[in-house]
Amino acid sequence: MGKNAKTYVLLAIVAGVWGLIAYRVVGSLSSEPVESTALAPLVTKSLSPIQRDTFLIRADYRDPFLGTMPKAKTVKPKRTLKPKKPAPPQLAIAYVGTIRNSSAKDHIYFVTIAGTQYLLQQGKQAEGVTLVSGTEHDITVKHEGRLRKIKRQ
Repeated sequence: MGKNAKTYVLLAIVAGVWGLIAYRVVGSLSSEPVESTALAPLVTKSLSPIQRDTFLIRADYRDPFLGTMPKAKTVKPKRTLKPKKPAPPQLAIAYVGTIRNSSAKDHIYFVTIAGTQYLLQQGKQAEGVTLVSGTEHDITVKHEGRLRKIKRQ
């Protein structure tokens, strides 16, 4: 087959494919009624609920390897949970920032306690809150015997 013959065969195939696509598009745009292929309605049977078969296995026979009888299981009384003490309301503490004294190398932390801002150093106390330790990212405070870690805002 020559080069021109292959080209003509491929051109005829491409023209046929595009002709088929155009025929389908034009056919779908026509206003002729389309035959419906409706399925017959399904008939369903109502099923009765299945009753489960229940049984009990009693394994109260002698152990074939040890030659002993199983011990009776003792039922432990259920533990009753003790009511927990409600946690005391936590004081609103926020860590705002820090400044550093370059000559003394001490850090001073800006801490907001219940809406009031304080300047605290490590070990200092304000409104019952003691600053235990701190970094540029977070501080650790002690309030009513509890340690809290507070991140910088």
